Amino acid sequence: MLNIKEHFRLTAVYTFFAAFPALLQLIVYPLIEGEGLLGATDFGYLAITESIISVASIFILFGTSSGIARLYYDYKDDSGDYNRLVSSVLTGILGRGLLLLGLSIVFGSVIGNLFPQQELQDFGDYGPLLMISGLNRAIIVMSITLFRHEKRILAFIIVSLASGLMRSAFQVIGVFFFDLSFLGYIQGTAIGGGAAALGVASYLYFSCGFHYNKSINKGLFSFSRPLFFSDLVFWGMLYIDRFFLIDKPDDLGVYDVALKFAIGIQLIIQGLSSTIGPELFRNLKEGVSKRAKEVKMISNLFVAESIGIIMVCIIPAMLFISVFYETELTLSAGLIAITFVRYIFRVQYQVFSLPVMFSKRTNVIFYINVGILILNTLLYWALIPRFSYYGAIMAYFFSNFLQVIIFRIVQGRIIPIKWNSNKVFYFPLGIILVASLLEFLKIYMEINPYYTAALLIALTFIGYYVIYKKEIEGIWLGIKKRFFS
Repeated sequence: MLNIKEHFRLTAVYTFFAAFPALLQLIVYPLIEGEGLLGATDFGYLAITESIISVASIFILFGTSSGIARLYYDYKDDSGDYNRLVSSVLTGILGRGLLLLGLSIVFGSVIGNLFPQQELQDFGDYGPLLMISGLNRAIIVMSITLFRHEKRILAFIIVSLASGLMRSAFQVIGVFFFDLSFLGYIQGTAIGGGAAALGVASYLYFSCGFHYNKSINKGLFSFSRPLFFSDLVFWGMLYIDRFFLIDKPDDLGVYDVALKFAIGIQLIIQGLSSTIGPELFRNLKEGVSKRAKEVKMISNLFVAESIGIIMVCIIPAMLFISVFYETELTLSAGLIAITFVRYIFRVQYQVFSLPVMFSKRTNVIFYINVGILILNTLLYWALIPRFSYYGAIMAYFFSNFLQVIIFRIVQGRIIPIKWNSNKVFYFPLGIILVASLLEFLKIYMEINPYYTAALLIALTFIGYYVIYKKEIEGIWLGIKKRFFS
């Protein structure tokens, strides 16, 4: 039976500390933005370099973060196998990171010539720093994934705090003392993240020893390889739009700042998923027929919590941008509601894809996501030149809607689960539809974005009461019984 108290405790911890590095970024950005500091164009360049760091970390991880999350349950009962698994994963990450670093040094000038802006053409100088940052991120992601599934909460907190604080501190130092441009930010990212990643890697090797076990890697890679390609697909869906906007760095800067706040939402959802993922896998291992109630309860909670957090964060994020930003980046406030809501698709994807992942049908995940990426890229190509960042938003919404539909059908065939469709399917999609209509009205009728955002939040919580009436009344009765009787 699901321990609700334990679930909420772990959810609070994982959600806050998963989002902590992103929250620090929201503090860093206003410090380095303004007249005489970084402006929309610099932030546009940062959007491109962040995209490169993200794809580098995907290549370096090669799906082994998800692999270690699943195979941990196969190896956890044997300390020797467990140590070989952890150490082999870390050694592979380091090897792939060093390989990318070498390639960036050798082919830096060739890669730089692909960019139209002169500022981005010196890839031979800043490219290796991006690869180092990608390696740092891969080590941190792998370690906190491991600690979550081990339920080593203190270790998870320490790594999240240390990596976030070190990276953010050196980003500010880099801009003010290394180079007053996006390049100083990149230098600080590599140095601060490197210090944290070095500490984590040293600790894991000290605990587990140095291993690179071929038999473990064979099983790991057969599981992780399709997930690596799926991660590339998600990178494409999240970041390729930046490259279509590269000729409009000001628009890209405005759009990317809104997405930086939205990525905070993504990390919060990852934190929630960090709680429900292990619980879902444990229950699925015992069989859907035995644990159907728990599986549905976990998923319903995940959807409800995610949507609630998204709605609560919209107005504060808009106010933060309006108050603390000085340049044309203040326009980002008007994009917050629609960019936050798009992560509801990600929540639904997690609900329907986790059972498929548990069944080890990762090849199915790969094939579906490749098709979605191709569609998404074609839509970016068709819509962004005409509608700028709104073209990117429209493309993302359509392709992700189709992705959710397909995964719901496929998951039902692989592991049949009788969902409460109102809670995990229709209600979330209804919110996205309402948000899209309000965004259209905001543009067409030039409505203040705060008004449309407030209306979206109000309608969502009305829907909450309708869909979750029994749960809300039960929680209220529990509060009355505990505090007022």
